[in-house]
Amino acid sequence: MALATHFITIDIDLEKTSRDLVSAIESALAERGEPLRWAITQINSATQTATVEAVVTTLSNP
Repeated sequence: MALATHFITIDIDLEKTSRDLVSAIESALAERGEPLRWAITQINSATQTATVEAVVTTLSNP
């Protein structure tokens, strides 16, 4: 088994996660792999979404 690293971008709905944004981001990233680092890179006030860019790892077969 080997680790694969992926750069991903996700959008988080701020209206649904107004209480605990960090937990919502970490949960969404965990669906894609193990987060190494992440950052909110953009907030869209019109659509009430946050864009998150992250690096995650997953197990892969060589």
